Amino acid sequence: MRCGAAPPDPRTETITLGELVDGAGRAGFGAVLLALALPAALPVPMTGMPAGIGVLITAGRLLLGYEHPWLPGPLRRVRLQRSAVRAGLRRLARLLRRAGRRPPRRGGRAAQSIGGPLGRWLTGVSVTLAGLVILVPIPFGNQLPGLAVAALGLGLLRRDAAALLAGHVLTLLALAWATAVLLAGHRLATWAAMPFGN
Repeated sequence: MRCGAAPPDPRTETITLGELVDGAGRAGFGAVLLALALPAALPVPMTGMPAGIGVLITAGRLLLGYEHPWLPGPLRRVRLQRSAVRAGLRRLARLLRRAGRRPPRRGGRAAQSIGGPLGRWLTGVSVTLAGLVILVPIPFGNQLPGLAVAALGLGLLRRDAAALLAGHVLTLLALAWATAVLLAGHRLATWAAMPFGN
């Protein structure tokens, strides 16, 4: 007779960042950015930092003209909760299904240029900036840049200039939010120190 159930194996309840990226890597940089945007935007402690580093590495390879994404070993071994990843993947799958029902919106000449060689470089710059914001420890600091990375990844995956444009706009909003929070924190700290200055 069993005295009790065996404790769950933590390895079966988690998934590594490398496994998550490998599942998307065959589809290129866009799919990898979508995969990295998921843990970046999860409201779970200690997931934004490795995801943000992964976003920066992917952005660097995109800017340098590499054809395939890559992550270093220590980052690949970071573990995430399967339940949180599964819920995020379901939301992401719904987004992709909705996006897949329509042809890419390329718009006019200006919108088309976003998906060209210069647009690819600009996308790398925006991904870099969004990755830096993800690394900044501020309240609600991961969701907006995570959404920006997801939009940029979707734009690369589907060659959709409208999605890329949305990603650039979201990156600017994420930068504005991070700057505002950091400035407010600095002013608050300065004000709190004033009575003790003299």
